[in-house]
Amino acid sequence: MNRDFEIKQLLRAYRSGLMSEAAFDEEMTRLEHAVAGTDENPGFEAFGQHYRSERDALLSFFDELHATQMDAAVAFAKWAAVCRTAGLRTGLIMIAERNGGHARILARRAHELGGELHSVATEHGSRLVEILANAQISDADKLASLVGLTQDPKEAVAPILAFASMLKADVESQQALRLLADDELSTATWLRDIALALGSRSQAISETQQPTG
Repeated sequence: MNRDFEIKQLLRAYRSGLMSEAAFDEEMTRLEHAVAGTDENPGFEAFGQHYRSERDALLSFFDELHATQMDAAVAFAKWAAVCRTAGLRTGLIMIAERNGGHARILARRAHELGGELHSVATEHGSRLVEILANAQISDADKLASLVGLTQDPKEAVAPILAFASMLKADVESQQALRLLADDELSTATWLRDIALALGSRSQAISETQQPTG
């Protein structure tokens, strides 16, 4: 039987009051072990933390990732509203929309797994919004700050791909995370390329304005 179909059946019983939360968690764990082909409960290890099950680890990861995606969606949308650099604004809007879409997908997938996300704006995210929304900070400086956080775009998505590779039972979430990572890699690469292009343009303008002789 399809795993997601079984989950839906369990959710229907749980949400209709026919199954307690404890019984639902027990059945979800049993289903996870059945997919993995084991009757034991070894738990799940990720990033130095131990979880009772893959599902528990996944919901925790989704919670943190959802918060960062929501923060980014707000930050890039606000940056787009004050952007003054030709060729940059529409790209920022696209990034904001994409991050918002990621957040909605994560929330929906968590709901499909019988969980819910409790993520709130992070301190880092709030600071990011404050900087990108500031019309007094140049677009070039904003780009430099973002690119400076991660020199190699692949580093930005490495944790997402690493976690996805650990998943054994939930193939749906695994593939969703892989696609999300592809989007984030595209965003990080584009921002780096735009930053380099603006830097080269500024240098060329500076050189042409220098006095000769």
